[in-house]
Amino acid sequence: MKFDDIGSFPLPEGIDRRWVENNLNSKEFEEMCQRAFIMKVKAGVEVANYPQFRDMVEMFLELIRDTAFQESAYLIKKEHAIIPELKALEGINYSGEVRICITGPFEIYLKEFGSVIYDDVLASISRSLSRFVKNSLNSKLNITCISIDDPSLGLNPELQPTAEQIELAYENFDFDVDVQLHLHAPLYYTRFLEVETIDVIGIETAKDERAIDFVDAEELESHDKGVRIGVSRTDIDSLIAEFNQKYGVNAWKDENLILKAIDEFESPEKILERIERAYNMFGDSLKYIGPDCGLGGFPSQRVAVKLLENISHALKEMRERW
Repeated sequence: MKFDDIGSFPLPEGIDRRWVENNLNSKEFEEMCQRAFIMKVKAGVEVANYPQFRDMVEMFLELIRDTAFQESAYLIKKEHAIIPELKALEGINYSGEVRICITGPFEIYLKEFGSVIYDDVLASISRSLSRFVKNSLNSKLNITCISIDDPSLGLNPELQPTAEQIELAYENFDFDVDVQLHLHAPLYYTRFLEVETIDVIGIETAKDERAIDFVDAEELESHDKGVRIGVSRTDIDSLIAEFNQKYGVNAWKDENLILKAIDEFESPEKILERIERAYNMFGDSLKYIGPDCGLGGFPSQRVAVKLLENISHALKEMRERW
């Protein structure tokens, strides 16, 4: 198994998303991406995702919907399908494994058109997103994993694609690297067992540890699918609220207290228990572990790094035991 992260990461102090949008082509933005990526790697992430600083939907949809960039409706021209955050990483000398997060076709479609699905538009969005992947794979970086992030599947009851629409949305992601699907809930995972382009199905299980019981190891193996399991919570607001209630403090006013909350509720020992449980359930089908979701909502980069370090310590301990 490998330790990866979903992608999103807190902005440096004093920087907001408006600044990011206005400075995507600047040297300052490039260096900001590089520093955050190096933080992930130093914290122990083995297949680190480019730091996702922008809204996960708009960073792709803004380009795809721009008629100046279109080959046809919602089909972006190949030369415009670029992820600036990933491009920035080419400026560092890094030969380790890199992961790319691509917002899923259903997530993009839902934001732009709602839950009534028109196949031709969905197909164009899927082709557009695959062009971002193709351009990324031409990078000099060692990209070994792409992840398609479609969290609304299984969470939004209005989104009910047919099996044919799921196939249509994902048929363009046939690449010679690990192709992950990141879901927030296990409800939909069985719908992807027959989708040949998906290699690894990712499920969040740290926040709700019962979620792992909905995933059938034999079913995964029989369909030659791997699994990515979230082994640390990323619902930072709830975590800090629990800490505040337990100790009668306001940790939001003191970053050191937030770090203590991480160490108490998401300690290496607790994370190790989750990793071992996942491995005992899935064995060699367990391909990746990491945080449940992105860390963009964390109050600082320091706090995000602390969680990643705890996962790294837990994984190291497991490898030494096993």
